[in-house]
Amino acid sequence: MESRPPAPAGRRERNKRSKQERLERAGLAAFLAEGYAGASVERIAAAADIARGTYYLYFKDKEALFDHVMGRFFAPLTEAVRAARGALAACADTASTFPVYAQLGLVLSNHLVGHQDEARLYFAEARAVGAGGDVVRRWTREIEGLTEEILVDAIHRGTLREHDVRGVALAIVGGIERLVYGFLQGDERLDAHRVTAEVIQLFRYGLAPAGVRAR
Repeated sequence: MESRPPAPAGRRERNKRSKQERLERAGLAAFLAEGYAGASVERIAAAADIARGTYYLYFKDKEALFDHVMGRFFAPLTEAVRAARGALAACADTASTFPVYAQLGLVLSNHLVGHQDEARLYFAEARAVGAGGDVVRRWTREIEGLTEEILVDAIHRGTLREHDVRGVALAIVGGIERLVYGFLQGDERLDAHRVTAEVIQLFRYGLAPAGVRAR
């Protein structure tokens, strides 16, 4: 029997992307419905209409898929914070930092509102024991660390007053987390596009050096 010629490279790449996207969607749905611990590679692969053996061509195990799904949610958040860190480092005074914080709040809130399923998965696993919780906490620690770096740099340059950096970083991240949770729970008193901006403004103004007024 004559062998079939291989598919063109462009088609192969599209097929690979399609399979990975199906696995990502099936994985997110399974993790939301069953939790990280309850979801299985077999059921995820079946839901994606992909053979179990093929699954391992894309992800080495269940944790790798979960980390990938969470990474799609957290990576843009960490990049936004990194970008703000760079912009803030170039600010000459406190007043010039205000537009940077405002832009960061807008980017974060839009991303969170646009990825509500991933945010729900975050809250479901954030305090879980095991690999799923470990993945989420690893991403969260990275954002907390970047926030600390921003605060330390601002203190050194005099654009924020002296304060307990670790405590304030945890309060900022935790405050945003609580507001997002309230929004996801359907609290109609929360404006989705101000969820993060309000927390950032609260700490931005409260940590400004004495005598500095927000514009």
